[in-house]
Amino acid sequence: MPKIVDHVQYRKELLHKSFDLFAEKGYSVTMRQIAQGLGVSTGTLYHYFPSKESLFEQLVVELYEQDILQFGSEIKQANTLSERIEAGFQLLEKHQDYFFKQMMVWIDFSQHQDREGKEYSDVLKQVEEKVYTAMADLLGIADRDLLLFVSSLVDGLIIGQMYGEAPSIARQGKLLAKMLTAYLEKEQRTLN
Repeated sequence: MPKIVDHVQYRKELLHKSFDLFAEKGYSVTMRQIAQGLGVSTGTLYHYFPSKESLFEQLVVELYEQDILQFGSEIKQANTLSERIEAGFQLLEKHQDYFFKQMMVWIDFSQHQDREGKEYSDVLKQVEEKVYTAMADLLGIADRDLLLFVSSLVDGLIIGQMYGEAPSIARQGKLLAKMLTAYLEKEQRTLN
């Protein structure tokens, strides 16, 4: 009897396994190297992903969907903005190695795109928009500038961890929670 393969699940497994290869070798890794690292033929890899860029874009989509679900399940249990921010930063700290790898892969890909003069992919623009929409929903903050501030702080903390000089991510989350709460309360008083 022939083996039944769940192609959707198999594609996801290939994506998740390729993450470590991108993190280890950077975006310059070839499809042949990815196939070897995954223990599949190059033909199998091309069957699921027409190009390395397509594989990478699908990987980013998959990772961010996974991240949004994980943050959502943690943050939705919190009642206040402060609790939601603190829960999110605790999750970041708990999985900081994963987010460090993700940041390195993202930076390497961006540099590669710049060197080749390529524009930011529409797929990646859509992922970025989904992330901001999820952040707005999870935190209850509609102000895009505030969300960009939070995102920039998170990116800075992750990069700081790379150099070993950043303070505790969870402590920074508590500080941010106090700052945002005070800022939003002041904004609310100003509107009334």
